[in-house]
Parts: sequence; C-alpha cells; structure tokens
Amino acid sequence: MKRRNIFLILVLITLFFTGCKYDFILPVPTTPVDNGGNPISFATQIAPIFTTDGCTACHKPGSQTPDLSASTAYSQLVPQFVNAGSPSTSILLTFPGPGSSNHTWKHLSANDAALILAWINEGAKNN
Repeated sequence: MKRRNIFLILVLITLFFTGCKYDFILPVPTTPVDNGGNPISFATQIAPIFTTDGCTACHKPGSQTPDLSASTAYSQLVPQFVNAGSPSTSILLTFPGPGSSNHTWKHLSANDAALILAWINEGAKNN
C-alpha cells in the first residue's frame, strides 16, 4: 500500500512538471522609421492611423474621449496623451500599444507605434 501511494505521488509530480507549457513572447520586429529626412506629418501619417484602423468608431464626437476625428484629433491628443519629456511613456503609446492588455478593442501595430514614437520624439508637431 505504501509503495503504491509513493508511486502515485511520483506519477502525479511527473505529470505536473511535464504538463507545464511556457510561451515566450518575442518582440515584434519593426521597420525603422525613415522619412527621408522630412519631419513626420501629423495630418498625413499619424491621424490616418486612428481613422483608417477604426478607432473613430468609438472615439468620435459625443462618444468616448479622446475624439479622434481628423479635425480634432491633434487638440484632443496633445498634450493630454503625449509626454514629450519621456515619449516612450506617453499614454498614446502605452494604452493601445502592441501587446497591451489595457485597450480591449484595438491595438497599435508595432510599425504604427514606432511611427508615433518618432513623431513624439520630433516634438509632436501639428503639421
């Protein structure tokens, strides 16, 4: 009886340790942001990220803040969601960022996040 209990305990311990599965999350490779030496344009490069990816389905006038429609997106985002002193900690990047569990509906792609980070690093200008 004792041997049987010891055998069962060993089998259960073996199953416990061999049944574990580890998923390693690798960073998503991004293409470097190269704008040919020109500044990144909010109107033509940043705002379309929000309008074409469906963010404006929820973030529209009279709905959830910030309002990301093309006419008001800049004034709604800067400076409330952009931290020019520490660009990588900007809410604009961290909340809907790639791999974030904060925002449940849409997430930025790694390339879009890299472009937004480069725009913030350039001073987050309304151009």
